[in-house]
Amino acid sequence: MNPIVIFIIVFILEGISFFGYSKVASILSLFYCKFFKSELFNSIVKHKREIIHLKKKLNDISCQDEFAKWVKVNRKLTAATAEYEEESSKGNSAQSSATLIINLILKVLLVCVRISLYIFLRKETLFYAKYEWLGQFSYILTSKGAIHIFVWMLICSNISKRILNAIKSYKVEIK
Repeated sequence: MNPIVIFIIVFILEGISFFGYSKVASILSLFYCKFFKSELFNSIVKHKREIIHLKKKLNDISCQDEFAKWVKVNRKLTAATAEYEEESSKGNSAQSSATLIINLILKVLLVCVRISLYIFLRKETLFYAKYEWLGQFSYILTSKGAIHIFVWMLICSNISKRILNAIKSYKVEIK
């Protein structure tokens, strides 16, 4: 396997663990809910718009002058608020359960990817390097000068962490 492909895989794995499984899982659960639970979240948005419209309408009506109309709109607002809260709790429940499941799947998947790379490439030499470049690391479990998957993934992991820390520490100031 190409060492660059392994570097990209390790960079993605380190990126997920660097930013946190829960953050990545919450972002993925938002996409999941957007595409697979769209009717529920569309109804939540519809109820929210209706509540905003009814509140605006209620504020436009004078309570003392048009009491009957005000009561009618107030009852609609109360009913719409109850429906919104019910739909919103269903949406929150769906999103939190999706986040929990995606978080678990991410952790299992990342461990399985690492282990499968170690298992399938354990006897394969990725490339050869001069002794001066890596020192004693080039002699672990392989012949002289050969770079093994364990060493290469350690190097890729270290480089990935440094890149991600540099990205995190770099702050853009907008004027």
